[in-house]
Parts: sequence; structure tokens; C-alpha cells
Amino acid sequence: MNKTLNTAQNPPCTTPSVGGSTVSVNSVSGGKTSAYMAYHYPADIELFALVCIEAEYCKPKDKGLVKYVSDKIGRDFVATAESDKTLIVVRDLEQLLGREIKWVVGDTFEEIIRKKKAIPNQMWRFCTTEMKMKPIFDYCQKEVGEIVKMQVGFRYDEKERGERNKGNTHFKTVVGKHPNGNNKWAEIEWRTLFFPLIDSKTSHYEVYRWAQNSGLNFPADSNCVGCFWKPFQQLRKNWDDEPQKMRWFAEMEKEMKRQWKKEMSYSSAKKIGLQNEFSFGTGSGCQAGFCTD
Repeated sequence: MNKTLNTAQNPPCTTPSVGGSTVSVNSVSGGKTSAYMAYHYPADIELFALVCIEAEYCKPKDKGLVKYVSDKIGRDFVATAESDKTLIVVRDLEQLLGREIKWVVGDTFEEIIRKKKAIPNQMWRFCTTEMKMKPIFDYCQKEVGEIVKMQVGFRYDEKERGERNKGNTHFKTVVGKHPNGNNKWAEIEWRTLFFPLIDSKTSHYEVYRWAQNSGLNFPADSNCVGCFWKPFQQLRKNWDDEPQKMRWFAEMEKEMKRQWKKEMSYSSAKKIGLQNEFSFGTGSGCQAGFCTD
């Protein structure tokens, strides 16, 4: 790794305590904005939630990378629904920060789909809940044991996302069993939310400039390759750039006899024309706060 990386613009800042929480957590996605946040606003704990899939044909060719990820998550790693470049970015970001990034993981995407007997969509986005939010919640409950101060990478030019999410401080989880054997559910308060890039009025331009000088090779399109929040033109482009990952998304539609997007199947999206004037690489539109660019 280039040792000049730490000369990227602006020195790291210290974030004040918020809402009485004493332990701060950065939710890192592997995209430009969350990497910028982690660099400029360090937290006590840096967390990355990995989305795992079981498809061997999507396995990274780099055996060293596979071993690295397996060591990080504490189990055999096969593949991810995100670009493999995301894995490399999070690995290299750790070196840039000079602080450990902890990787957390839940059930595989296939396990969750089979359990739900459905595939997620814009009306029922359980993928983010099960594979991003739940592993991070479980880690904070087990390893921290108190309400954490969570920093989320929403920029000033997307401050409406912060407004929509500022009250999202509880997580619904199983806390025991009823006498009849059914699960007992409860809403657990586990975090206060802080949006340092909104507060500092940091917009896309500043993040983009920093990313260009960071030495990190970010994927052209962030988050899960076939995320249903992405427009069809981006999904069509991803068929060119990530054909094996898109194949996995299309095969899940066939297996479950469901579609990620109601308008068109992903197999059909492969056949549409590519519009050169479309603005590619803008990530997904998920509002949950864990799948950020």
C-alpha cells in the first residue's frame, strides 16, 4: 500500500459525544462516502457488515483475498453479492486508517431468502435488516453492551436521508419465548444517530476529491451488484461489469419464482439497450443507513 495515503486532504477530526453514549461506531460500507467519514471522523469501533452468498461461481479468484475475508469473519468465505473490489477497499481502508475494521456477518443471502420464502424488494427490504443491521446490532449488544453513538455516512447533499433516519434508534429482535412456544419480540433501543457529514456540510464534491487522492480503488458501482433500488440502466451495465454476480440475482428470481423489481426480471434487464448518457455508478437508493455509497 502506498505510504503517502495519509496525506489525503484534511486531518482526521474528533467527533463529540452525542446523546450520552460513550462508545462511538462507524458504519462502513466500502463506498467513498463512508470511507471519507471513517477517515475524517474516527470512531471507537469501525464496523463493516458483509453480505455473503453461497455461489461458488462468484468466488474471488484471489485465494489470498478469500483467506483474508475468511479470517476476518471467522468462517469459510465463498462469495459476496457486492463487488469484490469492495472487499479490497475495506481491507486497504484499514491500513489507511491505521485502525482495525471489524467485519460482521449474518446468515447467507440464500438462507435468508429461503427462510422468508421470498426475495426482498422496495416494499419489503429485509436484506438490509438481516444482513447489515442485524449483524451490527448483535455485535454492539454482545461486545459493547450499551447504547452506542453510531455515525452514518449521509452527505449534506442527501440530508433528507438523515431526516428520515434520525429516529431509527431501535431494533426489533427476539428476546425469549412465550409459554405457547412462540417467539417473544421487543423493540430494543441500541443507538443514537449522528451524521457528521451533514453537520459539517460535506457534499459529494469534497468526498469525490478525497477519494481520487486516497489511493483506494473504489468499485464503479457500490453496494450489492443487483440491488433492487438501482435503476434498470445501472443493472444492465452491471450485467457487463459483474456478469456472475448478476447471474446469481437472476437465478434467485427463477428459484423463488419472484422478481426483485416488479417491472421486469433481471434476465430481461440483460437484454435492454444501454444508454450512454446515463449517469452510472451512483450506488443504490436505499434509505436504511447501512447500504451507503
